[in-house]
Amino acid sequence: MRMAHARDDHGHEHTHDRRRLAFALALAVGTAVVEVVGGVVSGSLALIADAGHVMTDASALGLALAVTFVARRAHTRRLTFGYHRAEVIVASANGLLLFALTGVVAWHALERLRHPTEVDGGTLLLVAVAGLLSNAIALRLLHGSDSVNVRAARLHVWADLGGSVAAVGAGVIVATTGWARADPLLSLVIVVLVAAGAARLLRDTIDILMEGVPRGVDLLAVERDLRTLPGVIAVHDIHCWTVSSGFVVFAAHVEIVPGVDVLDTVAQGVTLLRERHGFDHVALHPEAASLHEPGAPVDLRWQPPPGSSHRGA
Repeated sequence: MRMAHARDDHGHEHTHDRRRLAFALALAVGTAVVEVVGGVVSGSLALIADAGHVMTDASALGLALAVTFVARRAHTRRLTFGYHRAEVIVASANGLLLFALTGVVAWHALERLRHPTEVDGGTLLLVAVAGLLSNAIALRLLHGSDSVNVRAARLHVWADLGGSVAAVGAGVIVATTGWARADPLLSLVIVVLVAAGAARLLRDTIDILMEGVPRGVDLLAVERDLRTLPGVIAVHDIHCWTVSSGFVVFAAHVEIVPGVDVLDTVAQGVTLLRERHGFDHVALHPEAASLHEPGAPVDLRWQPPPGSSHRGA
């Protein structure tokens, strides 16, 4: 029996992801420094707390950046798919971290509702606007990648952006009305949005770790297409899963009747699966149809079709 394989090179995509993450990390660290200074000058605990939030997200961005280098390592005899799954593991950890952060922010918001603190609304607004612009730039840099690792980093930046929006809104209200409870109320709204995004991220990473069929893949349609190949009468042992973002694997056994050019059928199948269904790595295992006939003699030797130039081993 023979196996047909196909793989795509993801190095170019990883290079873009590294650049995006590096710029976003630099912006996050700069934003945190500005917010700490602004918090000390204005006496705003909200800004200092948000700076801590941003630094936590900066740590997540640093991990996401590190994993893009780890994922480049070549496969080994033990890790036959290489280190691609490191991306998914880190994305899962980031999703859990986001849930923890939303809990902390919610707790502080409730505390500030009960015990509001006075701050310099003008300074709060100025620093919050600077943070908003910084996060908006970082979000734009991370836009457009399908990587779950970059998606996780993008969610962290969304959380920071939400915090900046809440801080801007709170700054405007505090500066114009003096109502200090505006900030914690807006923070609770952002907590709900970030938690929903974290839930979606964890759902996707758990699907990958459980080796579920990727969203958008119709296995019934794939099986129907394989049955149209010359000599194929049945398809079974179908498996389809995601190794990492943009790296989908498909494997199946195809039963082929005698007298058909097996190599040509398998080659057609690989091309069909790559071009029509977008699979990155394909493994088709041809089998003699007689193997599945009860009581029939089994001959696994491949016989070339009449007139074929192929020779059996």
